[in-house]
Amino acid sequence: MKKGITITIIVLIVLGFAYFLFKISPQTTQQSVAGYNSALNTASFKPISSVPAFDPQTERYQGNPKAKNVFVEYADYQCPSCAAYSDMLKQVPTQFPDTVFVYRYFPLTQIHPNSVESAMAAEAAGAQGKYWEMHDILFKNQTDWSNLVDPSDVFAQYAQSVGVANINQFKSDISAKKYLAVIQKDSDQALGLNLQGTPTFFFNGHTLQNSDIPGMLKEAQQWVNK
Repeated sequence: MKKGITITIIVLIVLGFAYFLFKISPQTTQQSVAGYNSALNTASFKPISSVPAFDPQTERYQGNPKAKNVFVEYADYQCPSCAAYSDMLKQVPTQFPDTVFVYRYFPLTQIHPNSVESAMAAEAAGAQGKYWEMHDILFKNQTDWSNLVDPSDVFAQYAQSVGVANINQFKSDISAKKYLAVIQKDSDQALGLNLQGTPTFFFNGHTLQNSDIPGMLKEAQQWVNK
């Protein structure tokens, strides 16, 4: 009888300890920290039939904002394919005739837990004049921060290294989700266009299928505005 009671007590202790470990597991921590992704409303979009026009007053771009042609990328800073394309896309303003390059956000929140926070980090750096520097370092070091439960300290280090002057403001802008509306707008566009992944490229509103600059150049010729 005593032996049976002892075994029961041991089983209860083991179950209690297992439950405790579950409650403090990294999975639970990840869910609590991933508030940046959960802040994005992925059901707020409306179907749209064409790529929205480029607005130089509110968007991130490289090249002449008055260029006749517009090359748009919808991307996710945590997307490996986007990182692979990032260096090549720097050639767009010079290789494509009279073309401005526009970067828009499409965070794949279901598979990339730091996609929204990294976009916020880029925007927070951009508010202090260091958008493209942060853009480049996020892609360059993508494998270092992608799997972190909380990449905020790493993002602050990147910001400091690229010359963001006020790091406290940078951190505050991210924690306050100051630029969530910017990311939400782009995400709504991507979902409204029924995009299936990242990166997705458009030239003057037409989807580009080729995966290299020469191929894209050849494909884009039919839609060049002269």
